[in-house]
Amino acid sequence: MHLYFRIWLILIVLTGLAVSTAGMDLGKWGLLLALFIAFIKSALILNYFMHLREQKRIPLIRWMIPGILAVLSLFIGITFLDIALR
Repeated sequence: MHLYFRIWLILIVLTGLAVSTAGMDLGKWGLLLALFIAFIKSALILNYFMHLREQKRIPLIRWMIPGILAVLSLFIGITFLDIALR
């Protein structure tokens, strides 16, 4: 079986898992599970379909994820400050 076909099947299974768990009442774990599934799916897409797996030793990729997390944290922090200071 071709590698891309296997990755596609894994993505379909993960999508089905995400849809099925969205209807369950998992409490605090629901959001964490949804983010974990989204992380796995995005990692598969980035590595195999966007061919980042073949790109070795690129400093931009090494700094991309911490930069994105810093910007996301900044946006979430500003949103919480806006809500707290109303």
